[in-house]
Amino acid sequence: MVAAFLLPGLVGHDPWKTEDAIGIGVVHQMLSTGNWLTPTLAGEPFLQDGPVYFWVAAVFVRLLDFVLPTHEAARFASTFFVLLALWWIRLAARELYGRTEGDLSMLALLGCLGLMWHAHETAPDMAMIAGLAGAYYGIAITQRAPLRGGVFYGLGCGLAFLAKGLFGVAQPLLAALLVLLCSTAYRRREFGFAVATGLAVLAPFAAIWPFLLHSEAPAYYQAWWAWQIQNITSAPRWEYILDTAKTLSWAAWPAWPLTLWATWAYRHRLREPGYAVPFMAGLVSLVMLMFVESPDEMDTLVMLVPLAIPAGSAAVRLGRGAVNALAWFAIMTFTLIGAFMWLMWFAALTGIPAKLAANAHRLQPGWEMSVHPVALIGALALTAGWLILVFRSERSNLRALTHWAAGATLCWGLAATLWLDWIDHGRSYRSVAESLRAQLPEHYGCIESRGLRLPQRGLFDYHAGLETRRREVHGTTDCAYLLVQTSTRERAAHPGPEWVQVWEGSRPRDRERYRLYRRQG
Repeated sequence: MVAAFLLPGLVGHDPWKTEDAIGIGVVHQMLSTGNWLTPTLAGEPFLQDGPVYFWVAAVFVRLLDFVLPTHEAARFASTFFVLLALWWIRLAARELYGRTEGDLSMLALLGCLGLMWHAHETAPDMAMIAGLAGAYYGIAITQRAPLRGGVFYGLGCGLAFLAKGLFGVAQPLLAALLVLLCSTAYRRREFGFAVATGLAVLAPFAAIWPFLLHSEAPAYYQAWWAWQIQNITSAPRWEYILDTAKTLSWAAWPAWPLTLWATWAYRHRLREPGYAVPFMAGLVSLVMLMFVESPDEMDTLVMLVPLAIPAGSAAVRLGRGAVNALAWFAIMTFTLIGAFMWLMWFAALTGIPAKLAANAHRLQPGWEMSVHPVALIGALALTAGWLILVFRSERSNLRALTHWAAGATLCWGLAATLWLDWIDHGRSYRSVAESLRAQLPEHYGCIESRGLRLPQRGLFDYHAGLETRRREVHGTTDCAYLLVQTSTRERAAHPGPEWVQVWEGSRPRDRERYRLYRRQG
């Protein structure tokens, strides 16, 4: 099931306007410039993430460049880190609760809706999730194996730091402190030894890269450090808190209702290791989200690890009625979604029903239906596996999470096999970038930009080799060209009488508009 979830969607499509575009843009710069020390995006410092994910992605590109383009090979870094996260969560839950609970906790993470899309992007947050899982696994085994636990704790903290900086590493550090204060089971010499060992292992991760930054790129180091502090010390704002809660309500499903039930049902046991570790970890992550400067969907993924660990234990202990309800909800939901995806695919292929076929083409103007035999076989195999699971699975408490994770795998797999071309047609920027590049002379000097966002900067650089000088950062320059990004919702202000528009482009049915101006005279 893990392979069926992770592999579809990694290859066969261009970078999309999400974290995928930013990550691939950074990896592209790293490989084209040879600068592996300071992550950059389209020629400018990229401060939001640490370097470790991009290093691993660049290694995958080097290993696979003889068979895959850069953007497809780079996504295997996410596969690698998600596998690490799943494995460490499984081990942590097995240590805290038991073998069956460990397997179910892994499925709880696999089934979280927030992971479905982002696990197939070039997203550094996958490295942070793996680091958190490794750190919490280390805490879980400290009572039985303090040295080994300390090593894993330090490795996890180091990985989280090199993935997301202070936001990543502060969570396992504070969680260990709270576990020590709140759980008598951890107030032992072994736990102190394990934490000390972990800090020793963490030290080179936390020191070497920042030291090299300070020595080789002091301006980058100062900007990076300022960003790190600013990102986790902002005053909480109610609108951000509400947005985070709304995102978690679907992104962490079905882990959060199971963990919430376990927290209430076993509230008198929250000081025991099985509940103290994930509860304190989740509390720390939740509080830190409140102080993030502008939390987005990616930031909320930090909650998936502490929510998934106890979810397996909760699923085993659910009553029969709750198990049946969750299992049937998964069966009905994913069967209907899967059937609709097959019906739409058949309609697009044959034109029957005509209305559904027309809708598919209306939503993606210019898209042409094509059948890829390997993708079709994969979709049929996923569907057959789902039907076998539904009709032949035994009635047990394992069904709740097993059916949900399998259903999520089915729907993602169908989207990434039957409908990948359709999605890519609407989300790819290749045609826009190439059309823009065709309007420029071979030697155009430089290009200013206004309103150009991070994903678009990465995509224009990757597809067309265009690095723009943002007015928001550099002010007005003497560049001969100006690229402006607006949308259909806003009226584009003309940049001035010295500029003449030479090109306009957009993606099909997209609100974004791009205009290229040339300076006169």
